[in-house]
Amino acid sequence: MATGLLPQLSLQNPMAVDWVSRGVGAAIRALFKHAERLEARVRVEPVAKLLQGRIDSFELLGQHLQMYNGLRLSALELFCNAVAIDFSQIWQGKIKLRQPVQATMRVVLSEDDLAQSFNTPFVLNRLALVGQDGSPLSFHHVHISITPARRLQFQANVQQGEARAFCVGFSAQVEVLERRRIRFTDPVFESGTEEELALSQALVRCLNELLDLDRLALRGTELRVDRVNLQPQQMILYGSATLAQFPTRQPQWESA
Repeated sequence: MATGLLPQLSLQNPMAVDWVSRGVGAAIRALFKHAERLEARVRVEPVAKLLQGRIDSFELLGQHLQMYNGLRLSALELFCNAVAIDFSQIWQGKIKLRQPVQATMRVVLSEDDLAQSFNTPFVLNRLALVGQDGSPLSFHHVHISITPARRLQFQANVQQGEARAFCVGFSAQVEVLERRRIRFTDPVFESGTEEELALSQALVRCLNELLDLDRLALRGTELRVDRVNLQPQQMILYGSATLAQFPTRQPQWESA
């Protein structure tokens, strides 16, 4: 059986599933500024269920991704069951969900990904407000590493105006609060002047307020993290993603 939606392609042919996988993959790839590898896998049996927009399972595998807000991911894995979509929209390069979808999620961020993320305008513009006297700050040479004790170490040069320069740094454990807030806990601050210590303490408070997944997620998506695992040179997040609608490039914080 052939249809106008799948010209010259039988819905009993497994190639129909590959075609849908490529269409979904292309729509997801458009959410990223760069994707070294991004593969979408749709599974459905019998294949004829595609005409009803019913998919048994969906898996997404991505490597070395960069979002439009500058955030980078070394790896992204999503898996979900029982997805219902508006079948006709795929051929227009669009994905329309007929009901919310919940997927399990695994995200890997390397030390370089973390450092690059802290150098994005979204983060730097907010860190600029950390100054004790209200004077804007500029952060340079942000460096992040994972210590052998599985703590995240943050170091940066800070400029205030043209004349004043500081070095700030701390190491901390990384925990999850209420499944949506990433928190730096038990901070140990690097030695320095009293002013640098105060600035480092203010920096931790600012980052703990900033790292809210509801603000970082793409619009239409709710992210929740169950566990954070710090390993040599990388941080791994395990959790879930709930999609009320297919995401757009615009993050939640732009509409906040």
